[in-house]
Order: sequence, then C-alpha cells, then structure tokens
Amino acid sequence: MPDFDSWFPLLSRSVVVGILGGAGLVLTHLYSRRGPLIYPVYAAILAALALVSARFDSLPYSAHFSAVLSGMFVATAIAFVEVMRSAKAARQRLIASGRPLVEGGAPWWGLPVVALAIVASSAAVAWIAS
Repeated sequence: MPDFDSWFPLLSRSVVVGILGGAGLVLTHLYSRRGPLIYPVYAAILAALALVSARFDSLPYSAHFSAVLSGMFVATAIAFVEVMRSAKAARQRLIASGRPLVEGGAPWWGLPVVALAIVASSAAVAWIAS
C-alpha cells in the first residue's frame, strides 16, 4: 500500500501550479481574441508541472500522474468557471439589446474530448517526469 503522506508535498505543489495556471488561462481568455493562444498557456502549465514533479523522483508513477492530473484539472476548472461566467454575461447583454439568440452551442462530445486530452497529456508529463 502506497504511503499517501509522502505524496502530499507533490500534490499540494501541483494544485498551486494549477491555481496559478488557471489564473493564466483566465487572463488569456479575458484579454485575447485569438482562441489558439490558450495552447501555449496549457503548454506552460504542463512544463511547470513537469518541473515540480521531477523534483520528487523517489515517488512512483501513480503519484506523479495523480499530481499532474490534479493540477491540470484545477487549472481547467478555473478556466471553465470563467468561460461560463463570461458567456452568461454575454447572453444577458445580447438579450438586453433585443437581438435574437442563436440556437445551438457546444457539441455534447466536447467535454469528454477535453477530459481525454487532459488525462493523456498528464500521463505523458508524469511518465517523462518520473
């Protein structure tokens, strides 16, 4: 049975990187009109998580994977909340202006694809860092 107390420093540092990365994602969303500019921010988050994870070379791969995945999910959750908040404000502005809302939205498979990409990239970074 793994000793989860030895995982805590790595996990806590990864969550902090995720919080800071989430702030970077939010700022990119707020101040950029170019959608693909979000990818370098995600790459920087993964690089920072790899550097943090590499400092704990005595831990097993599962600890590295859990920590990197936690950091990525924290960052993505922060960005997701901001995107939902700004979309709601944009919808309210659109309704207040009297223009009709366009039906549709994001495809149903979008969230599972994002989750799969996060899991795959986290697994790769954890494998490289461990």
